[in-house]
Amino acid sequence: MAGLNLLVLNVGSSSLKWSRFDGEVLVADGNEDWQPEDLVTRIGDLLGEHMVDAVGHRITHGGPRFRSSVRVDAAVRAELGSLIPLDALHLGPTLAVVDAVTAARPDLPQIAVFDTTFHATLSEAAFRYAVPASWADHHGIRRYGFHGLSVDWAVSRIATVAGAVPARLIVCHLGSGCSVTAVAAGRSVDTTMGFSPLEGVVMATRSGSIDPGALLHLLIDEKLDPVALRDMLSQHSGWKGVSGLSADLRQVLAAAQQGHAAATVAVDVFVHSLRRAIGAMAGVLGGADAMVFTGAIGEGSSVIRRRAALALPGLELDDTATGSSDRRLSTARSSVDAWLIHAREDLVIRRETARLAAAP
Repeated sequence: MAGLNLLVLNVGSSSLKWSRFDGEVLVADGNEDWQPEDLVTRIGDLLGEHMVDAVGHRITHGGPRFRSSVRVDAAVRAELGSLIPLDALHLGPTLAVVDAVTAARPDLPQIAVFDTTFHATLSEAAFRYAVPASWADHHGIRRYGFHGLSVDWAVSRIATVAGAVPARLIVCHLGSGCSVTAVAAGRSVDTTMGFSPLEGVVMATRSGSIDPGALLHLLIDEKLDPVALRDMLSQHSGWKGVSGLSADLRQVLAAAQQGHAAATVAVDVFVHSLRRAIGAMAGVLGGADAMVFTGAIGEGSSVIRRRAALALPGLELDDTATGSSDRRLSTARSSVDAWLIHAREDLVIRRETARLAAAP
């Protein structure tokens, strides 16, 4: 297992992150834009540049069936295709990459590693929506949770840097997508994202939680097209929609600091939703022993970290150190620990790909 040459692929709606491992050693990686017309050629290039024994894919949504990583065969590929309506933005492009690998190397093992797996431990009280039972039974309407690969890595990494996994841990994954997860004794017990990655905290272009009555009003009374509604909620909302400026929070923060009124509101709305989520997760856990910040914003914005930390009484940050290392953020006086953990979903995918590719 240690000697396998692995290619890890993490596909966005228009971007491709890739990492190549020789055993456990990262030897090359990249992050590039891609277009459907050149996808097969690019995947062929990645496979042809070096020997590859197996490919691991980040799959955002496992639906009701896939609760752990799985080797992709024709039956699995077909079932994954049936899940596209649950997350068309990510699943469609990812499965196009799976197909491109199959076209280039039909003999190559491919492993699907799901963002929803870490949240398979949610209790029914946590994953069940209070809707008719037939919606859950026949349509799969429930909370699945996302960013599981990031949370999985944060939990395993904090065990190393802190010496143990805190009994009551809150993980804030903050990037273009944002979520907050309550982790009890290393297991997910609640999380803000739900049936789709739209629920929960305000994000770059996604609305986060919104009263379904408002959506029904737009559909029924305002005659808004359902596809247009989905597009507005996922691509034109969040701090981009509120500010009218950008999906890049750095630009919105800079504009707010210069007095831009809409940008100020956008940042305040985001921070308020984040504090609300942190408080809710602390309530589920019965308190918090530690909090992790991860993701591009969680790792890169001390301003957001300081404002988010106010959600937990007793948490005091000493956020002056910089650098690429994972590190403690809380002061010695703080009654709640805080940590910065760099997101490494690729290492979780590598681990799972190596495990399943080596299995008989």
